[in-house]
Amino acid sequence: MFLTDAWKSDAAFNPESRLLRRFLLGNATFSIVTGTLSLVDAAPLTQAFGIPDPTFLPVLGVQLLAFAAAIIWIATRQEISTKLAWIIIVLDIGWVLGSIALLPLVSGMLTAAGVTTMVLIAIGVATFASGQIAGVRRLSNQSV
Repeated sequence: MFLTDAWKSDAAFNPESRLLRRFLLGNATFSIVTGTLSLVDAAPLTQAFGIPDPTFLPVLGVQLLAFAAAIIWIATRQEISTKLAWIIIVLDIGWVLGSIALLPLVSGMLTAAGVTTMVLIAIGVATFASGQIAGVRRLSNQSV
């Protein structure tokens, strides 16, 4: 299945998987954008956000791009593996919980822009996790 087929309404796959596919692809797009920005603009963003380690954003960027590739692979299968979708969901929830746990520890070193960005990204990731959970539930209810 092509990437565009995973988004289309008339593609040849279970229509109940559309919600999950769309949230997965949204998550992948978000990861590609943030990963690319972390690689391309690492130096200015590191300074603007007050990140003490200049290698943090480039390493994060590579990891986000690899994560996005995995999500795209999962979302474009004819039959989406709900087990793999749950792995993505758990990783997203881990990101949100990790951000919540780290925020008190790093808020003193990050700039206001850094803290704001960290919070906004966590909210975005939580939104994707919620949508993916709804998509997995819809797909699971359909197959019962």
